[in-house]
Amino acid sequence: MVQGITQRLWHCDRNPVALAGVTLLALVLAHSPAAQALDDGDLKRLIETGECSGCDLEGADLRRLDLSGANLSGANLSGANFFYAILDGANFSGADLTSANLSYVRALTLISDSTGEIIEFPAQFVGANLEGALLNYANFSGAEMMEANFYEAYIHKTQFVGSQLQDSNFDLTFVHDIELTGANLCGSTYWGGNDYRRACNTPVTDLEE
Repeated sequence: MVQGITQRLWHCDRNPVALAGVTLLALVLAHSPAAQALDDGDLKRLIETGECSGCDLEGADLRRLDLSGANLSGANLSGANFFYAILDGANFSGADLTSANLSYVRALTLISDSTGEIIEFPAQFVGANLEGALLNYANFSGAEMMEANFYEAYIHKTQFVGSQLQDSNFDLTFVHDIELTGANLCGSTYWGGNDYRRACNTPVTDLEE
């Protein structure tokens, strides 16, 4: 889907500065204690190819990176920091995102017309474990998040417009002021194990506690 990842660091004015993959890798490894403990080969592979299924990136510092279209399915990303990262069309299905920081993340549908045909690749978090994760001012509109685990996650000012959240777990999740217009919550559980059965037939507009 992608031929490498465009690497970017955003300054406070949020103007992107493109860096070569090797240069960025050196910066990450030099300035992030968490990243220094990673499998350097996995991090290098992610940066250079966008393919890192099953990689061990626990505690990775991935702030402000453009990871559009990356394949991180089944990866260990517990404690990873995705602050302001772009995850459009990325695949996190089955990934461990326990206690990950997903604040200000954008994970929308990636639209490709490289073959002359419009193809949509929704961001995928099917069966992902987001237990204790921080989702603050993030946008997961249109994402496929069926059977995702949000147990004890903190979700604030985040958008799930048109997202697929069937059979997901929101038990003991802190949820405040999130947008769920057109989202599918059929079979999801929330707040003490209650089953969101009514969402099977009626789209919800908001969910707040």
